[in-house]
Parts: sequence; structure tokens; C-alpha cells
Amino acid sequence: MIRILVVDDQRLVRRCISAKLNSTDGFDVVGEVDSGERACAFVRRENIDVVLMDLNMPGIGGLEATRHLVNTESNCRVIGLSVYVDGPYPKRFMEVGGSGYVSKAADTEELSQAIRSVADGSLYISQDVAQNIALEHPGSGDIGGFDALSNREIQVLQKISEGIDLDEIAKVMCLSPKTIAHHRRSLCAKLGASNDVQLAIIANARGLSGLDDLSAPALNSAPTETGQP
Repeated sequence: MIRILVVDDQRLVRRCISAKLNSTDGFDVVGEVDSGERACAFVRRENIDVVLMDLNMPGIGGLEATRHLVNTESNCRVIGLSVYVDGPYPKRFMEVGGSGYVSKAADTEELSQAIRSVADGSLYISQDVAQNIALEHPGSGDIGGFDALSNREIQVLQKISEGIDLDEIAKVMCLSPKTIAHHRRSLCAKLGASNDVQLAIIANARGLSGLDDLSAPALNSAPTETGQP
């Protein structure tokens, strides 16, 4: 059972998402909160597998809450859920450590797929979001090839861009080195790259790699009230 926390400042949105997910086999929405601060407090107290995080909220907002959760809650993975499929939000969200990004216009089937992929350790970026990131950040490699990448290949590409060698990537992703090497060859073929440096350049151009200047001050405190408003 995948334990889920829904974070959105609109009560009706939270309730609709929770109702749809609770009717899906394998999902358990254990809480709903209305701010990034309350999300951080809730995850400290409860065992949460996946957080569905609205990005545009009062207070610290979804981006800073995600950064905090990624840095302090190693077992928790965060999916950005937003009306913004272009502009800075998707790229910045993935840079702070988000594991997936889905438009609020997505249907229940796609949202369910994203949750399962992320809970399984993969990245998930919905098709429209991935295409907009690629078009807004042109660079080396073929855009069509990038759109053809699987979620697993995107995750391997991100690890390569961080300078992690194939054996370590295999350990982190709980896969065999042979499997990771296969994904690397597939990445090179699809993106027209011949080495890891070129793959890293493509990852940076597509907004999949973190930037050094994205450090942010830690949260000083979070409200103790949590639950389902």
C-alpha cells in the first residue's frame, strides 16, 4: 500500500484528489494539509511514501517545502502537482529534488501512474511538461529523442549528470550494473551523445540537473497542527 499525503491550499481540490486516489487499489491517502509548513510537520510524524505537492501556496510554498522534505526525509518522494506546465516551475521543482511533475489537468490514470513510478524509485514527468522543458531549454541532443526516454532512462540520465559512476548508480537504483550500462547505451543512441559529458550537457539543457546557486535557508520551524482540515 502506497501511503500518500495531499498538499493543496484549496479544500475542494484536496478532497477531489483524495477521493479519486482512495478509490484506486494500492493507494491510501493518510492525510490532507493546506500548506508547505504543515506538510513538513505531517511527514515528520507520519510514514509517508509520496507527497502530492501543490506548488503555488501561501507561506513557504511548494518549492521550499519540497526542498526541505528531500533534504530531511530520505524515504519520502514528492510529486509536483500544478496548473503550470511551462515557465520556471517545472524546471525549478526538479532542480530542488522533486521526483515527478504532473499537470493538474491530468486524469486519474496518469496521476496514478506517476505515483506508482515515483514510489518505485523512478522519475515521472508528464509528456506535456517534459516537452515544454525541452523547448524552453534548447541545447545538445535531439528533442524528439529526449521525449522518447522512459522514466528509468531519465533517472539514469540525471544520475550521470551528477557525476555518479555506473556502479554507484546501480547501487542507488537497486539494479545490476549491466542494466544501467544498457540504459546508458540507450540514452546515447536516443540523444545522439557519445560520452557522459555530452549526456550531462543534455541533462542540464533539459532542466534535469540541479544548479549550485539553488541553496536556500533551512526552515526554522513548522506548525505543530496537522491533519485533514
